Amino acid sequence: MKRYFFLGTCAFALLASVSWANDTALHDGRDGPAPLGDRHGPESVIRMVREHLAITFGKEETAVRATFVFRNTKTDAPARQIVGFPDRTKMFHNEMDDGSDLSGPLQDLVTFVNGKERKSRPLRGWVKERDGFDTPARRGEKGAFEQIWHAIDVEFPVGREVTIERHYRVPNGGTVAEMPPVTFFQYTTATGGVWKGTIGEMIAGVTLTDGLTVDDLLWKSSSGSGVSPARPDWRILSPTKMRLVWKDFEPRTEPEHRGFQIAWQRK
Repeated sequence: MKRYFFLGTCAFALLASVSWANDTALHDGRDGPAPLGDRHGPESVIRMVREHLAITFGKEETAVRATFVFRNTKTDAPARQIVGFPDRTKMFHNEMDDGSDLSGPLQDLVTFVNGKERKSRPLRGWVKERDGFDTPARRGEKGAFEQIWHAIDVEFPVGREVTIERHYRVPNGGTVAEMPPVTFFQYTTATGGVWKGTIGEMIAGVTLTDGLTVDDLLWKSSSGSGVSPARPDWRILSPTKMRLVWKDFEPRTEPEHRGFQIAWQRK
């Protein structure tokens, strides 16, 4: 993981800007945690050891229970890190003049640290897409937009793992140019690019609901709005369950490991 950027007075992060189809309607909840705050060196001293996602995908919405396990790579002292979950669409739903309103399409968001519920706070900054990734930018810069993160302060002890969980529901995204329309849920792992080293493991377990089965999913699409990666990369466990597993990967330098998408097309 090569780059770590400073943004504003205290917040910095990298966020994948996944463009699966030009007519895609974005939604919240597609991003994993990013390290925020002024740190020394090119990346965080904290490594993401495991990223386990339990995803329930329906015709209209998706529920996610995400578990992230981290380890401090320092051997002499605890590390303190602001952990933020990027929320691109929040700025389109709220003026947030006082920086306190977190309402919006992301529903029932709850965050836990080592099993204890933690209330997040909003952090704001400006980002711009460069080479397919959102990177820090100045306000007023061409192409820049304001980003918000759901942020928590976390202490990472020496020699002990720290588990951060995030539970939420989110309306699915969709396309408008294709008929019938395609409904989808996206998840990006690229936000993990500035944690220390590689991501040790990512397991995404998907359960289909609302009568959907694996065969109902849109596995092939010329526009890029279908399931990604391709079907051979998924382990099909039953007509309503499938799993995607990636080991020891670097999303910033491995385009094939920057995220995945689940999609179905109305008949």
